[in-house]
Amino acid sequence: MNRLNQASAAVDRACLLVAKLALGGMFLTVLLQIWARYGFDYPFSWTEELARYLMVWAGLLGATCAFRRRLDPTITTLPANARQWQQRIGLTMLFLTVVIFLVPILYHSFFGPGLNVERGFLWRSSNRISPGLGLNMALVGSIVPLSAAIILLHLMARILARDNRL
Repeated sequence: MNRLNQASAAVDRACLLVAKLALGGMFLTVLLQIWARYGFDYPFSWTEELARYLMVWAGLLGATCAFRRRLDPTITTLPANARQWQQRIGLTMLFLTVVIFLVPILYHSFFGPGLNVERGFLWRSSNRISPGLGLNMALVGSIVPLSAAIILLHLMARILARDNRL
């Protein structure tokens, strides 16, 4: 196993752990919200917002784990006995599709029009504070470029491992 594949596996383990913690936190937060609303007739103002942010983090980190495990949605699959050139074409199409989708996400996370950093998604988010928790929205939104970069890492590890399976 090459170093990139080892790094991909280590990042995957960390993502899975954080996704599990986020799902557990979301569950407990919603449970607390229900208990406060119907038990005390006094719902907390911050629980819905926290559950929503945890859901976003869990979902995007879970997507990175699904991609590494090849559990992501596919349009078509190649049979196991497909010729090597067919597998290479399929892997090339996967590579191009993922790169075409994720590179603009990464670009616009950091840069706006004309390579203006101040018009990028994270910079604009850093000027906003969440109403219920008082969190900087760049912290919440940072999962978008982070998950895109992690999926690209998994893609590179898959290609360099010469694993032609889709």
